[in-house]
Amino acid sequence: MGKIGSNIQAVLGRVMKAIVVAALVPVAIGVLLGVLGQLQSLSATGVEVARWMAWGFGTYLAVHILLYRPVGLFRISRAMFSGLAVWLFGGQVTSVDQANRGGGKGKKKSGKDEGTGGAQGSALVAFSPYVIPLYAVLVCALGGLLHQWVARAWVDGAISAVIGATVAFHWMMTADELQQQRSQWHLETYLLALSLVFLLTLVVVAACVPWALPDFSFGQALSDGMARTQAIYAAAWQQLFL
Repeated sequence: MGKIGSNIQAVLGRVMKAIVVAALVPVAIGVLLGVLGQLQSLSATGVEVARWMAWGFGTYLAVHILLYRPVGLFRISRAMFSGLAVWLFGGQVTSVDQANRGGGKGKKKSGKDEGTGGAQGSALVAFSPYVIPLYAVLVCALGGLLHQWVARAWVDGAISAVIGATVAFHWMMTADELQQQRSQWHLETYLLALSLVFLLTLVVVAACVPWALPDFSFGQALSDGMARTQAIYAAAWQQLFL
């Protein structure tokens, strides 16, 4: 009976994850459209912010696929937020890197690992570095500083392009990292991780963009995103049930 109950619980858990993924996808699409709509409306300095950001995003994407993947740069940011997460959540593990190394077969756990459930058991600590796009946040902060000394017409385009590039960098490197763990997860767990990373990093970046682009309204972007999400849900409901 115990084994049957465990199997039922596992199946229900997978079904719930699949439902959450199905619910998150419209939210991610809606928020993305809301953010893009806000970017396309910016014209105070005569700079086409959305085009510059798309150019930066596409440029990094081409470099990542065709030329070079800066793995070391990504691991620096991941290690920083891993350490911060460990400090915030009680020091359950020492780093995400140890979490990955500790999960290998044939490796004996220490008493400390056994007492805390190991690094793999601390999902919040292990996942948190992936949802903070450090370099995009730093570029937004840099844009805010540059506005103190340089005219915005000279800054907005370049800063927008670099923000786009750093967002692409974070998403692509995170996707690569999660793909390496794909064999350890069920499909719905992998899709849930991708959906959460995409949505949360998008919200974090959108919250920081006003530092570099003061005309960008984070609140309006979220409001538009929720409206678009509701429209997607309504359209899906009509297609499926009406």
